[in-house]
Amino acid sequence: MNVLEIKGVSAGYGRIPVLHDVSLAVGEKSIAVLLGANGAGKTTTLRAVSGMVKYTGQILLDGKDLKGLGPDRIARLGIAHGVQGRGTFSDLTVEDNLAVGAFRRRDKAEIAADIEQMYALFPRLRERRKQKAGSLSGGEQQMLAVGRALMLKPRVMLLDEPSLGLAPVIIDDLYEALQRVNRSQGIAMLIVEQNANLALEIANDAYVLETGSMVLSGTARDVSENDGVRAAYLGD
Repeated sequence: MNVLEIKGVSAGYGRIPVLHDVSLAVGEKSIAVLLGANGAGKTTTLRAVSGMVKYTGQILLDGKDLKGLGPDRIARLGIAHGVQGRGTFSDLTVEDNLAVGAFRRRDKAEIAADIEQMYALFPRLRERRKQKAGSLSGGEQQMLAVGRALMLKPRVMLLDEPSLGLAPVIIDDLYEALQRVNRSQGIAMLIVEQNANLALEIANDAYVLETGSMVLSGTARDVSENDGVRAAYLGD
């Protein structure tokens, strides 16, 4: 069963087309990775899902058509979008940022428990919980962005280049945490990533975009074994 389906989606900015008849699916409790060079349309795909750009075609969450819904409504339905460049509120503390992530929820006791769960998932955030987000390192800000998205208790997490600019040890910690969340909470994920090797290791399915069109799809293993993918993204 698919929790998220993108069917024949075309999108762009004004008169500039970016996506051309793109289709992909994210299975229940699974991880899908979207690969492609800069400018291929990966970020635009995520923006279309979260209601940030207009599109033609269909985007379905648990079979519900999201066409015409704004970002706030889509978030309330269960899609959390971790945007490229961290996306934290720099003037708020770590703890306040996590609380903001639960904006659609009213279960105060569970929110407090989930904040503690985020601290267990990312111990660095517990140490920094009273600091303003703007004072954190890049890796800590990325952990906070992911933690804040998880506070929404989403059906699907959209993650745009979560490893961008991070040290290798931080990237490993982050991806280990994402894998734990997927396995323990069953949250489906669609990850846009330049670090193809790492993303393909944790993904169930993979898709490759080139100049706005889907050129390859399949299981993560099959895609990782494709000669063209290996040459372009895996350094082989």
